[in-house]
Amino acid sequence: MREKLAIAAGVVIIFLLAWFFWPAQKSAAPAGPATAVVQTSAGPLQGYSQGGLNVYLGIPYAEPPTGSRRFRAPQPRQPWQETFNAYQFGAFCPQVYDSVEVDDPHEDLNNENCLTLNIWAPAQAAAPRAVMVFIHGGGFVEGSSKERFYHGEALAGQGDVLVVTFNYRLGLLGWLDFSAFAGTDYAASADVGLQDQLLALQWVQDNIAAFGGDPANVTVFGESAGGGSIKALLGLEKPQAYFRRAIVMSGSPLHSAENTRAIASLIKKETGVPWPIAWQNLPPQAVLYIQKQLLDAVGSPLSDLLFAPTYGAAYPVKSGPTAAAQAGRTAGIDLMIGTMADELTYWSFYDTPTSKICGQTVKDNLFTQVDPKVEPKIQELYNLYSQNPQRAGRSEGQIILALGDDYAFRVEALQLAEAQSKLGRTYVYRVDYPVNLPDQPCQDKRSPHGSELPFVFGRQAEATGFKFIGLPRDDTEKAGRDQLSALMMGAWSSFAKTGDPNGGALPDWPAFDPASQPTMLFNLQPQVVNKPFFAEYQAMSTFMQTFSVFDALK
Repeated sequence: MREKLAIAAGVVIIFLLAWFFWPAQKSAAPAGPATAVVQTSAGPLQGYSQGGLNVYLGIPYAEPPTGSRRFRAPQPRQPWQETFNAYQFGAFCPQVYDSVEVDDPHEDLNNENCLTLNIWAPAQAAAPRAVMVFIHGGGFVEGSSKERFYHGEALAGQGDVLVVTFNYRLGLLGWLDFSAFAGTDYAASADVGLQDQLLALQWVQDNIAAFGGDPANVTVFGESAGGGSIKALLGLEKPQAYFRRAIVMSGSPLHSAENTRAIASLIKKETGVPWPIAWQNLPPQAVLYIQKQLLDAVGSPLSDLLFAPTYGAAYPVKSGPTAAAQAGRTAGIDLMIGTMADELTYWSFYDTPTSKICGQTVKDNLFTQVDPKVEPKIQELYNLYSQNPQRAGRSEGQIILALGDDYAFRVEALQLAEAQSKLGRTYVYRVDYPVNLPDQPCQDKRSPHGSELPFVFGRQAEATGFKFIGLPRDDTEKAGRDQLSALMMGAWSSFAKTGDPNGGALPDWPAFDPASQPTMLFNLQPQVVNKPFFAEYQAMSTFMQTFSVFDALK
């Protein structure tokens, strides 16, 4: 790894020069008539009206985390005096370009002044509406609320709810334990991305009533890193101060304090840039260059584990979410939680000529790469998983991925559901819609990580959604997709309003019971099944007590 990263220091001067000449962001006109001026804690602002919604984009909720504020907790935005025109999205937070995640290849990905939020609010006067706050995914290294994928007009319009999205700091700038470089004065740096999220949620509490929302009825929802963020938020001492309900969609793993410290030490050792002053003053292009070398050296999908919220006594998140629920700290919070049927097949987007995610074997897989001694246990698990008739015809690599899906996503989701079901209404789902991606044979006819998002945000008939689910195979499937999207948007918004996702044409969805584990299967013919793949769940739960994939990153 050192050879791959050592040249990072040598390119700093080039990036310093580029920093001084980087172009500024241009302003834009509103896409519809201007709204009335809204008074907020940061000052007056106005958006525009379109399609029965009032839309407010790019609202700064924090001071730019630049200069002396880099690697520091976010500071609330100082009030402005003139009316702020919330007509355009804020910048992406700095990240390495990824064609899967970024719509526009010409997007500016180097602007640290990126801590903004967006609101889609039904325009008609009514009682305060439920609020849905979305936290985007991207492995804590990429993604943005600016992506078309996450625009909230369809969900807000159909669900009659307010939808809020926001940006937070990513990668080395948002989740690096900088105390490994600069000492205890930066003890809180490992979670500044999470602290951004908390400040955005506080902004919602303080201001959303002015937009027609009910601050006492806020649901946080997010996918992948966004789902992992919500799992972290559940581990706060008083999560009820920020939200009433939570929807965790394929929530990614969190870091223990030990993992975070070990990863920071590894980065300090291997990057060849140990000096705090360099990290504090490098332009974001240089930080991203180092980050790319780091991610490439670790390799996908393990690189997606480098950054995540940290739990521990010294952090805002005191424990993992299941432990928080078992301790009663999440009392009264309603939970909806679920996973995809074939999560890890998504990572075939990042296959290389020599490494293919679906090409794993019992002898050579992500588990045995971490610890070769677990091969007999992997063989035992493989035998159990492969004998299930629902996996008939699957390749060895796809069955190995099923083990990984349970390890990374499903087991913890069910454990959290069991604990939370004693404290609040809890519902579990599984998305089993077969995508149409023949150019991605590992994913084709499966249900990869992230492929529920087009349905939840009403993007199932758009190019941005086709990237994840492919074109419909025929007109019948197109109609089925539209119906599935309507059902899922209805379930998500109904849960946000009442804590119960039932309604419309959706089959009756019982609250979670640990004994029967009722699970809604979302596909072209949604149905509830009890205890799906239960033997595998039990076996993987036992295995997880003795194996940690994070050992590979220490």
